[in-house]
Amino acid sequence: MPKNHCPLCHANKFNYYKAGNDYLLAKCSECGMVWDNNPPANPTAIYQEDYYNNDFPKGGYSNYFQGMKINSQTFRKRLLKAEKKLSGQGLLLDVGCALGDCLEQAKDLGWDNPQGLEVSEYAVKFAQSRGLSVYQGDLFDHNLEPNSFDLIMLQDTIEHTTDPIAQLTAAYQLLKPGGWIFITTPNVGGFWQKLLGSLWYHYKPTEHLTYFSLDTIKFALEKSGFSDVESKPTSNLMSLGYILNRLKYYQQILFSFLLSISQFLNLDKLVFNLWIGELEAWGKKS
Repeated sequence: MPKNHCPLCHANKFNYYKAGNDYLLAKCSECGMVWDNNPPANPTAIYQEDYYNNDFPKGGYSNYFQGMKINSQTFRKRLLKAEKKLSGQGLLLDVGCALGDCLEQAKDLGWDNPQGLEVSEYAVKFAQSRGLSVYQGDLFDHNLEPNSFDLIMLQDTIEHTTDPIAQLTAAYQLLKPGGWIFITTPNVGGFWQKLLGSLWYHYKPTEHLTYFSLDTIKFALEKSGFSDVESKPTSNLMSLGYILNRLKYYQQILFSFLLSISQFLNLDKLVFNLWIGELEAWGKKS
């Protein structure tokens, strides 16, 4: 069913613009929010085993397992930021925790019983096999107690929902007073989107359903009750092999060749800290 009201301010005034071949998004004329107003009937159906290991030019992961070590470094960096916000550690909930790499890093850093929510049955079983406290569900389907968590993380998760305000409100209810929410998501108002236009990598039909800018993510957090809200561009640690693999989306032959050369020279595992068009946002429960 078409969603012709803005998911943030609920205005029904919007314009369409092209975000790829046969891919139209809506942009709110009032607050600037961008969303897919014709989302799939069952948005979570795609999160099967092949989501984590596939040959899709966009969507999912070409090989999540190859990137786990690098991803873990990014998660560790974010957790250390969170420790500064909290002036220590506390009870952590990672929403959309995938195979549990962030939770593994939290355990390694000494966080007590970090927990995860994940809609993918495959990912939940994988994470549980690693000895992690991960439950199948989302912020609307769980048995967690309100006012329980010191930190809730939504990393590359909120863009997969059609109702971000409901998600953030549910997260707010789970946080203790004084607790923090941390979000990462593609930045639709950022440099790379402006440069690449409809070729921007983060435009993903049927997968990414809401697209935030620095301003709209702040608006969403404030509307959901959070204070001390801030948002800014963020970086990710990525291997050369991963970068070249994803650049194949733009030029298959060239970047496949460069990937082969990097592997032959054993350069594909070089790691770079890159601003790839994402933002991070923080909010506090008063």
